[in-house]
Amino acid sequence: MDTITETATTARPAPGWATAAGLVALTPPRSPGGEHGGPALDRLLIAERIARYGWAYDERDQAALAECFTADATWRATVMGEIETPLHRGAETIAAAEAALWPQQGDQRRHMFTNHVIDLSGDEATAHAYVIQLRIEDAASSLAISGAYRFHLRRETDGIWRIDTLRSALDNLT
Repeated sequence: MDTITETATTARPAPGWATAAGLVALTPPRSPGGEHGGPALDRLLIAERIARYGWAYDERDQAALAECFTADATWRATVMGEIETPLHRGAETIAAAEAALWPQQGDQRRHMFTNHVIDLSGDEATAHAYVIQLRIEDAASSLAISGAYRFHLRRETDGIWRIDTLRSALDNLT
């Protein structure tokens, strides 16, 4: 057994354990229906989209991760402005690129997005949020990464807000 596989199968808690145990079962987002509820509801729905992105990653749900993005979305990350990831295009490509990180992370990850600032402009929005990502291994938590995320979102024809541009600015990388 290689080290990554061995770590992944012996980690406590195992990544995605809450979903596997039936404790987490997120349903897909739904359109509020009819007329949009105004800027306050839009801000809540955008913050929820950002949270769903974190949940999908942490529970290792690649389909739910792809659902967070528009079909033509882009994602790029930087670490302290010194290391750049390639630009990824398309919801499925972004989800696959992020899922490709999971084998390297034999621990359970938990994204926490805070300090949301959301600027609305019709059916588009720009949101900024800090991210704190915990690493939980052997029943102990530690900081994995911190940083700032900038999201550009669009309300699509089904009434659902999705990310069309994600820029991750990480303070560290572990």
